[in-house]
Amino acid sequence: MGKTTKANNGFISLDPKDDKNTKKTRSVITKIKKNDIKKTIRRRNTESLALSRGLLYIGHIPHGFYEEEMKEYFSQFGRVTNVKVCRSRISGKSKGYGFVEFLTPEVAKIASETMNNYLMFKKRVVALFIPYEKRPPFLFNSFIPKKLLPGKLRQERHVLSKNKRLDDRAVVRKKTLTTIRLKNKLENLKKRGIECDITPLE
Repeated sequence: MGKTTKANNGFISLDPKDDKNTKKTRSVITKIKKNDIKKTIRRRNTESLALSRGLLYIGHIPHGFYEEEMKEYFSQFGRVTNVKVCRSRISGKSKGYGFVEFLTPEVAKIASETMNNYLMFKKRVVALFIPYEKRPPFLFNSFIPKKLLPGKLRQERHVLSKNKRLDDRAVVRKKTLTTIRLKNKLENLKKRGIECDITPLE
């Protein structure tokens, strides 16, 4: 075994050859203390990135032309940073439109001019450049609101909420809500001249 040498600031090197690493570490710590070094981990500024990048809306997407295929296809115009195909919240199937984000707005404009009204698998693709002001919120963010959850995850949560076991208080609350909704519907029908004699089951 090699000699154990004790470096400054509490760093211990088991081998004298590894003492260079401790010197590097000490120099980094001194720079941090003097505020001469920039932070290595920074918060991602999504607004500044979105301003510098170009967004493209793609409509009338043919079946089978999804995230991977779109990224591979649109890479011929320039570097693609993000791709999103809008899907159904319940089934997870494609709605037929999506978004492609390029590194620069100039590339996105060229792609929109080239791909607009382009015939692909018997469908005429619609490609429109979207400026930053009209950019949809929470499009490529890691944080997704509950209303904009992906279809598969939303479907799983919906199934769990329907199949979960209810206690006595929850059953009573559910019954009262159902009766209130039914009464409101009957009142609305009565205002329109339709009378229904419906009594809710206990």
